[in-house]
Amino acid sequence: MKTKQHLSTLLAATLLSGSVAVAQTADQYTTAMTGLVQKMDTTQSVAGNLQTANAFSRVANAEKDKWLPYYYGALCTVTAAFSEPGIDKIDPLCEQATRLLDEADRISPNNSEVYCVKSMILLAGIKVNMMQRGMEYIMKAHSNLEKAIQLDPSNPRAYFLMGQQAYNTPEKFGGSKKEALAYFEKAIELAEKQKDRANTIDVNWGRKPAERQAANCRKLLQLAAK
Repeated sequence: MKTKQHLSTLLAATLLSGSVAVAQTADQYTTAMTGLVQKMDTTQSVAGNLQTANAFSRVANAEKDKWLPYYYGALCTVTAAFSEPGIDKIDPLCEQATRLLDEADRISPNNSEVYCVKSMILLAGIKVNMMQRGMEYIMKAHSNLEKAIQLDPSNPRAYFLMGQQAYNTPEKFGGSKKEALAYFEKAIELAEKQKDRANTIDVNWGRKPAERQAANCRKLLQLAAK
């Protein structure tokens, strides 16, 4: 009888210690990710974005079942690609971002956020050869954003990126500041509904640039109306 009681006590203690270890690991993950997301939000340089991407990759290597570290690593890498002045360095950065995003896609398939970054990778690569890649990559990026909206119509980042495409594309190729403004305003409206994501590791970027771009659109449309 005592042996059974001892075994029961030992089993309970083992389960409790296991639960504590899991909780500690989860806390460490959340703490690490929170710090990196905050750093990502304030980093602007190519080197800074790549440093943050590498840090996310280290978290991903330790937490192979979680899509967010891979996603954020890809996002930081493609952000660096957009700012990279060396044309010969852009494709390798886009390839690196794609590898990370493929892992996020594998862990979390049919994820609207992943499709948003897929579109960003395509758009970043256009600068390498505008003549050969321009329209093809723009159309592919647009298709990815349509898929992102289909998967999650409440995703503000999909509308923000749609707005960016409409804003940056010349009117003779289908761009429109009026259409861009509508997308930016939609992104702001949806971002307002995600305020509870602030100061968490959940994806919540996009509102501030959407507000800036909406203001730019209004100014340009007012000038055009004069």
